[in-house]
Order: sequence, then structure tokens, then C-alpha cells
Amino acid sequence: MKLLKTLLFSAIVTNMFIANVQAKEPKMSLIEGCHELVNIQKNKNERRLLAAQTTSLSESLRAGYCLGVIAEYARTKDCHSDWFDRAKFIAKFYDERDRLSETTILKQSCKI
Repeated sequence: MKLLKTLLFSAIVTNMFIANVQAKEPKMSLIEGCHELVNIQKNKNERRLLAAQTTSLSESLRAGYCLGVIAEYARTKDCHSDWFDRAKFIAKFYDERDRLSETTILKQSCKI
């Protein structure tokens, strides 16, 4: 019984710590992820030597986030546009000061 209480207490403390850390981390942005994805794909298409090795883990994660969101949105909303064209469209908002919501941008990307 004492072991169970100790494990429960440890789980609660761990969850509080994780929630605190996650609250301080910035939200991953679809636009930034698509910007990374377009850059990675551009480097790949230009056949740059060691392009994959020069991509950082964080750049890869952001790019993967973009690709995952695009794929899932296409699956659930019956969007048949090319994923790379959609990523380029979304990445165009990277330098915008007043960005549209990510949901609006995703909807618009299906119409291209």
C-alpha cells in the first residue's frame, strides 16, 4: 500500500512538472513548420551535398509538424491539393505581421 501511495505521489508531481515545462514552451507554429518544410525540400531538390545532415532536429520536427497537419487536414476535410503546393502557400505567411488564423490558412490552402 505504501508503494502505491509513493507511485501515485510521484506521478502527480511528475505531471505537475511536465505541465509547468510545457506551459513555458512556445506553441509550435504551422506557418514556421511549413517554412522549414519548403526550405528542406528546396535543398533536397537542388541536390545540395549533405542537405539532410545539415538540417537540425528542431527544423526537422517543425517540418514534420507541418506535413502531419497538412496530411491530417486533407484526410478529414477531403482536400486533394498537392501537399507541397499547400506547404508553399502556408509558408508565404511567414513574414506577415498580421497573420490569419492557422485554420483559415489551412482552408485556403485546399483551394489552390
